[in-house]
Amino acid sequence: MFYKMVRLLLVLIFKLLFRYEITGKQNIPKSGPVILASNHVSYVDPILIAFAGAPRPVNYMAKSELFKIPIFGSLIRALNAFPIKRGIADKGAIAHSLKVLSKGGVLLIFPEGTRQRSGNLGPAYPGVTSIALKTGAPIVPIGLIGTDKILPDGRKLLRFPKLKVRIGDVIKVEKTGAKDRKQKEEELTKRLMNEINNLVTGG
Repeated sequence: MFYKMVRLLLVLIFKLLFRYEITGKQNIPKSGPVILASNHVSYVDPILIAFAGAPRPVNYMAKSELFKIPIFGSLIRALNAFPIKRGIADKGAIAHSLKVLSKGGVLLIFPEGTRQRSGNLGPAYPGVTSIALKTGAPIVPIGLIGTDKILPDGRKLLRFPKLKVRIGDVIKVEKTGAKDRKQKEEELTKRLMNEINNLVTGG
């Protein structure tokens, strides 16, 4: 209930301030486990993807440092965020991700692992495709446009650009054993990032 109430409030605010639009929403499955994979340039990115995933609640990783901030940490946890320790293979975060998918939930992962403030795609880690291949969960690529302009580097005042969320076609994934997983991870990661790039650039 709390998640739905906050999402509705944010929808009203973002519609007013950023006039956001979502295309391809029908590509997100209405039921069953699914991984949403997007480019990442701003702290507001998970909010927009929560709008795209509605009415289904979206679970997502956030860097562990954010959960130490008073009030804010409790807020994002209530909004289905869970911590991940960056720079290591966080087994706890991976286990939680697998749990979300095993229950038929929606999991958001940013393949780049951190914000790319330039707005350009950065190198991708294999975490998204590794989890997909372990579970057989399909991946939906998403391209976010405009969020890098809200607070560009060197600026202290917020801007209010029009934001766009472009949702691509579902990438079906077959569950794969550990023996054959590494090569498929590389191939799938390359395909996924190409799809995200096409969505961002309009290709």
